[in-house]
Amino acid sequence: MHHSSFRWITVASFNAPHDAYIMKAYLESEGIECFLKDELTVQVNIFYSNAIGGVKLQVREEDVEKAKDVLREGGYAV
Repeated sequence: MHHSSFRWITVASFNAPHDAYIMKAYLESEGIECFLKDELTVQVNIFYSNAIGGVKLQVREEDVEKAKDVLREGGYAV
């Protein structure tokens, strides 16, 4: 859930929404709360993806380092 009291930080961006969903599920399986920014815009028109910087995978500020470690361990370069 997106709470305005948290500061959300982008840890990765994806051109294709399905790639973002996979990484979001991976982080959530490790107990890291995530939010996908701009996912609906890209779903509506995939051609907007490059213009807006893709779908952004965001985590709470206090989880940034843990999220980056988990992504690196999973083979995703951040």
